Amino acid sequence: MNNQKNTKLNLQYISMQMPYWMGYSVLATFTSVFLLSRNFNNGQIGVVLSLANLVASLLQPFIASFADRMQKLTLSHLAAIMAACIIGFSFILIVLPRQFLPVALIYILLYTSLILLQPITISIGTFFISRGYALNFGVARGLGSLAFAGASAVTGFLIERFSANVILYLMIGIFLLFIAATVWIDTRKKAGKYSASMIDTGEMELELPEPSSLPVFMRKYKRFMVLLVGVSMLFVFHNIGNSYMYQIMAPLGGSEGSVGSSLSVAALSELPTMFLFSWLLTRFRCKSLIRTAAFFFTVKAVLILFANSIAMINVAQSLQMLGFALHTTASVYYTNKIIPQEDLVKGQTLMATANTIGGIAGSFLGGQLLNFFSVEAMLVVGTIISATGTIIVFLAAED
Repeated sequence: MNNQKNTKLNLQYISMQMPYWMGYSVLATFTSVFLLSRNFNNGQIGVVLSLANLVASLLQPFIASFADRMQKLTLSHLAAIMAACIIGFSFILIVLPRQFLPVALIYILLYTSLILLQPITISIGTFFISRGYALNFGVARGLGSLAFAGASAVTGFLIERFSANVILYLMIGIFLLFIAATVWIDTRKKAGKYSASMIDTGEMELELPEPSSLPVFMRKYKRFMVLLVGVSMLFVFHNIGNSYMYQIMAPLGGSEGSVGSSLSVAALSELPTMFLFSWLLTRFRCKSLIRTAAFFFTVKAVLILFANSIAMINVAQSLQMLGFALHTTASVYYTNKIIPQEDLVKGQTLMATANTIGGIAGSFLGGQLLNFFSVEAMLVVGTIISATGTIIVFLAAED
């Protein structure tokens, strides 16, 4: 019976992860293309992206505290509500006139909603993992990367064939699927199918201590907070690469289709790491995996900095296997190990917030450096920041 329950649970979680990462691919990968089509310049695109990441980073801790304490709503309900916001903002952008401020405002809200949904999807996974259920996060996330790759390639082709508005129609369809998948996942803390811990052999449901407030959390887990600083710095270059890949590839002869193909290479390279992550956990400590990922974030940055062809960019993108992919899975299990269950949603959300803060700096710096200097200046600054982040992660990671 437990095997049937675990199989059903994994299928449900996969059916939520795949549309989320399809939507992330469609919106995040082609942000520059969409906003350029609405007559934004590179500096304005950087401001829009950095504001979206800033709003998300400010809201994430509060949403985490709310999620830890909510009684009537479940994590699944919260995820469905955020997805409904994404659908609503996408529809508004379809009918909105091409005026700078309204488009910028709604796009910021759309992108913010997408970012805020990510830690909620992760927390739904750790809801089950922390209770002892055999949810394979690596496989689910790996299939999410496969969906990301497919969506990148298809979206690039559709934009070239039609227009950048394709992005908005795809977002609506994808997140309708997400809602349909998510509402069936039982994440009730009490009296639900999965609410009791399988780790405890008793019949009583697990009673947890009160979650820490955010200030208490930051004082209690100081080394974890330092690690998050390093992670933020790693994601500066990662975000630059994702948000401005069109600008990076254009001087080398790249097009919208080249961007989609390149990001598909990155996403597909994630699959071996994510599918084999359960095996990696049996061979290596989470601390070692987090450090290895940090190192390869910077190796990838250096390769893109010195790339002189589309082929070299794609070689660098393949290192996503040992950088982003390893970090994405290892950070979930690392946080699960370091942070107690009562503060787990907050811990996972702050890890996602670290990524988001890196996105703020990457989006803003990237846009401004492109606008006032050059692609090379943007890549040099991003690489230096990434290398500093690697050093911090090496020093702060703990067993």
